[in-house]
Amino acid sequence: MARRRKRKRARTPWLMIIGIVLLIAGFLARRMMMPAAAHYLTHYTQDEPGAAPDESRDDNGSGEHLNNNDRRALDEVIRRKTGGH
Repeated sequence: MARRRKRKRARTPWLMIIGIVLLIAGFLARRMMMPAAAHYLTHYTQDEPGAAPDESRDDNGSGEHLNNNDRRALDEVIRRKTGGH
């Protein structure tokens, strides 16, 4: 009797296939969904009803919109950092 060799079934490297699928899905998500999400988030924050500027703050021409309390606190921090000059 001749012995028959058992064929070993080639096992598919499932982890490699899953890794490639996840890599492709990540690439597609980055290329297709991220620009739409960024566009939505940037425009959503501008359309928010509570995002109106604070009217109690004044613009002193320097681009800073500070009220008096904020300006005093900032001046105090600057004095401490510079040694009180």
